[in-house]
Amino acid sequence: KKINLYEKIRELAITDGLTGIYVRRYLLERLNEEIPRARRHNLKLSMLMIDLDHFKECNDAYGHLVGDIVLKDIAKIMKEHIRQVDLVGRYGGEEFAIALPDTDKSSAAHVADRIRQSVERHKFKAYDETIAITISVGVATCPEDGDEVAELIDRADQALYKAKAEGRNKVVFLSREEIS
Repeated sequence: KKINLYEKIRELAITDGLTGIYVRRYLLERLNEEIPRARRHNLKLSMLMIDLDHFKECNDAYGHLVGDIVLKDIAKIMKEHIRQVDLVGRYGGEEFAIALPDTDKSSAAHVADRIRQSVERHKFKAYDETIAITISVGVATCPEDGDEVAELIDRADQALYKAKAEGRNKVVFLSREEIS
């Protein structure tokens, strides 16, 4: 019983209660393990930063209960498009992060675009509402975009904001010239 209770408490501590995916703190802990592993074995590690487009307007128009259903469905869609070794977490309110071990930038962008297209096609049904949502995704890869957790997240976040600035519903990664 104690072992089961310990496992249940551990699970609650590392997963987001709404979406069932990792919480930010645990995702960052795992990234702090994965980046040195990637360096040691000369592997790529890609990071996706994902943000729901116009989510505030969705919450304002339909309410937070509907918004919660959208967030749960987005998490489910993301999990359907990643491998078991990949790490998906809720980074902030409507922002998510996915770490893709042993994945180069081109492959990461492909995964991101599959997720983006799946979200775009999905009709979110919540109570009496049917809602269309899109996402914007920023991609960064270790080591070329950074070889520290904060640096990698910052590059993916910069790419995400570029996707937003270019009209949303896009997957973007920065060129070498754009990395500041």
